[in-house]
Amino acid sequence: MLLNTYEKVTKLFRDGNGYRNAAQLKDAKVTTVQIKELVNKGILERVSHGHYWLIDEEKGKPENFEMLEACMVNPRAVICADSACYYHGLVEKAPEKLSVATLKTDRSKMQLNFPVTRHYYSDLAFEQDMEVVDTPYGQIRIYALERSVCDTIRFRADIGVEMVEHIVRNYMKRENRQMERLLAYADAMRVGKIVRTTLGEKE
Repeated sequence: MLLNTYEKVTKLFRDGNGYRNAAQLKDAKVTTVQIKELVNKGILERVSHGHYWLIDEEKGKPENFEMLEACMVNPRAVICADSACYYHGLVEKAPEKLSVATLKTDRSKMQLNFPVTRHYYSDLAFEQDMEVVDTPYGQIRIYALERSVCDTIRFRADIGVEMVEHIVRNYMKRENRQMERLLAYADAMRVGKIVRTTLGEKE
């Protein structure tokens, strides 16, 4: 690859804070052959189909890059349950699998370089209590604190008893917790009894 081509491509990525997608690269006249060569040389990382990251060994990836990349690859996905609880400070270490919410009708592939657990929602519940966080690298769509705690309890079979107990215990220590909001969502999702029992054990 010619030096000026390499410099053109790397500048394009730096201008995009490290991330670019296939459409943007095509518009900039970067060929698939050139992209493949840069991936093979370890200059670019293939994040997922059609999405790339300019590897920066000194700075590394941005904070919560898994959340960013999941939302980048699927613009309709929302970070949920235990992963959202980690973002909100109820868990000290990121869960081994990123929990992502998508609509039941969403069958788009989410093949990323880290494990993802998808939870499927109906149209009615999908956008409720969703927040959008703008970062220099892109948006993170994530559920609010109370909904995230409730969803963690809902998906306890997938998430595990110890993690659920840890999240609930830390939530109950929060002075700014909104129990009414949490229980209202639990009732709407028809898991009010389970959620009340779980929370009651920690009071």
